[in-house]
Amino acid sequence: MTYYTQQTTEQSDKLLIKCEDETRHPSCPHGPTLLFYMKEKGPEEGFYACAAYRDRKLCSYNVPVKDLNSKHLNRVYYNLSREYRAIRDKFWDETYEKEKHYCLTCNVPLKESDLQPHLEHHLLRSLSENNLKDPTSFLLPIDNDKANAQYYFDLKALQFFERCLRKLEISKILCLGAPRLHGYLRNHCKNWLQSFLLDLDHRFHYFYDDEEFAWYNMCNNYFFDEFQMGKFIRFLKVKSSQRLLLFTDPPFGCRTEPIMNTLREISKLFNDINHLPHQPLPIFWIFPYFSEQYIQAECSAFEMCDYKINYINHLSYTDNGHKFRKLGSPVRLFTNVPLGILKLPVGEGYKYCARCIRYTALENHHCNKCNKCPSKNGATYRHCLKCGICVKPYYIHCGDCHRCTQKEGHNCVEYQAKQKCRICGKQGHTEPKCSLRKT
Repeated sequence: MTYYTQQTTEQSDKLLIKCEDETRHPSCPHGPTLLFYMKEKGPEEGFYACAAYRDRKLCSYNVPVKDLNSKHLNRVYYNLSREYRAIRDKFWDETYEKEKHYCLTCNVPLKESDLQPHLEHHLLRSLSENNLKDPTSFLLPIDNDKANAQYYFDLKALQFFERCLRKLEISKILCLGAPRLHGYLRNHCKNWLQSFLLDLDHRFHYFYDDEEFAWYNMCNNYFFDEFQMGKFIRFLKVKSSQRLLLFTDPPFGCRTEPIMNTLREISKLFNDINHLPHQPLPIFWIFPYFSEQYIQAECSAFEMCDYKINYINHLSYTDNGHKFRKLGSPVRLFTNVPLGILKLPVGEGYKYCARCIRYTALENHHCNKCNKCPSKNGATYRHCLKCGICVKPYYIHCGDCHRCTQKEGHNCVEYQAKQKCRICGKQGHTEPKCSLRKT
């Protein structure tokens, strides 16, 4: 997983990203950079920065467009892929030593002869076959929220994804930043499904060979290893009877523009390799419900499924523990697959809505006026006759703002400046102040 600056309505209107054709951009150690610029100033006043990390402490690369020169464009960085591959080859070589261990302190696999310098570290000795089949069962998730924080799906989510893949008759899946799912599928579905993992976490180098893993940055579609990229391209080749699905679980603070650009580039490559006319690949995108507008702004074909996705190592995005959210996890599945095809588990709090012709959450009551099940956040929405739409149950209508808002006594001027007009679609005012309003 990678980290990216969080997308807000105000920010997305001001700070823009140019991520098309990154190969013409200068590179940092994490691949081609992205071009950031303020809307009012334009790209020529922008700057190139790391696609993976927005924290300068993690990657300090920052070059203003006006300062760009051949030195920046021609710089080559040392690649660690060969070293990781050599460590992997030694780890799996059982000619002299069969026991396999792992140092969680140094994040490196070990054989018996390697143990001495690590004896006072956090060691996992004699890894089992099940551990080796799914390294997410023992690798400590990266927990730096300003970097590539990792959250692993719980078993119910994994089983839900498996049922969806069976229903869609998927035979190949490309996992972008979803190592937990990859480990689960290769161990439970290998008879009918092939999985390939693309991930920024180099530790998976040690446990998966190049036929099923590539060290990769999803924010710029960059492969750190050309040999692995070749294996990935080979994986994209399908027979007429096979179906491939893209599955991505980006970090929650990631901007949608670079992720969607990557999905488009992979889809185009898939069509080119298989000599197909332009046709979209089925995609599962895991993201919080409050990012819906940004995903749909990039691709209107994506719809949000009501299924609440839980993680085993997130304190609040789960359905147990003392800090879990009363409304359930805010993480959802966005997809271009028709929602009517996806069957949500009734035993986990879902129902079939005959009027919407799809499964929805139990608390998501159908509104006859809106003609849909409107809830997004896990609460039961209510219909506001003045707004003409369904709103969250704790919203209160404000006559000055012509909106239902979160609380009474809010600052109307500040609130309206953040709203998007329903007449012209522009941000900064509400309908009564719109120049296009008919009097």
